[in-house]
Amino acid sequence: MKKITFIIILVFVSLYVGNLYASSSDAVKIGISSIVSAETNLSMYEGLAEYISKMLNKKTEVVYRKNYSDMNMLIENSKVDVAFVCTGAYSSLDEKKIDILVVPQVAGKTTYNSVLIVNKDSNITDLKSLRNKTIAFTDPLSNTGYIYPVYLLLNNNIRNRSYFKKVYYTYSHDKSIILVNKGVVDAAFVDIMIYEYLNSVTPQKTKNIKVIHISEDFPMPPVVVSYNYKDKERLRDIFLNMHKDEEGRKILKKINIDKFEVITKERYNIIKKMKMVLDEHFKNESSEIF
Repeated sequence: MKKITFIIILVFVSLYVGNLYASSSDAVKIGISSIVSAETNLSMYEGLAEYISKMLNKKTEVVYRKNYSDMNMLIENSKVDVAFVCTGAYSSLDEKKIDILVVPQVAGKTTYNSVLIVNKDSNITDLKSLRNKTIAFTDPLSNTGYIYPVYLLLNNNIRNRSYFKKVYYTYSHDKSIILVNKGVVDAAFVDIMIYEYLNSVTPQKTKNIKVIHISEDFPMPPVVVSYNYKDKERLRDIFLNMHKDEEGRKILKKINIDKFEVITKERYNIIKKMKMVLDEHFKNESSEIF
């Protein structure tokens, strides 16, 4: 297996626990959504916040939210200056109010995948054998944990939640993984980076799991910034040049990231197109699905 890939939540947590300052009008307000649970957060933080604070010579104020839609509202309304959002959440943001700051490059790539995991003791081998099984999604704005999975199901003529015995929403990828590993749910769609992270650092949480489907490549979850944030270019330069100094390289190495890059927003059109298919289907359905 390749070296464990970086997961964007590592950046989230670094900022969340590494540099909590008192609220200040001069502080950089950093938005963080919960992609993994608080329990996992505690084991994943590092010193990225201190580095950013040092380079900006400013305090930071962290704003934490447990779901993606709340964080989207904050960044669109300039209640936070910069936010770490998932790919699906980005596809729902108003592009007139935010901009992509940077994305991480991991193992030479700026892409990641959704994976369908099942308990290895189950008889599930494909989508059709999910009938009458329990399944877990994460957040309705998650690309890997909801948008792509539902798009895939619809394309395979699985069009109603009654196809499953029960549908759960966990609101964090690691919770979905743990539930499958324990056999509480039969299957889940999760972020491959988070799965590989847990498989590497806590293999007991994945020892009863097998992967039966891997999606196509999607662009990495971006770091976004409010158009009203005056130090946007300065902050972008800090991210883009981290790998060029010793302290920055040490931080990046610990979170298994090569460097940060700039990519165009058009790369995310693939997610927006999938979401349009979902929205159209939901509009035309008389009963709730998924």
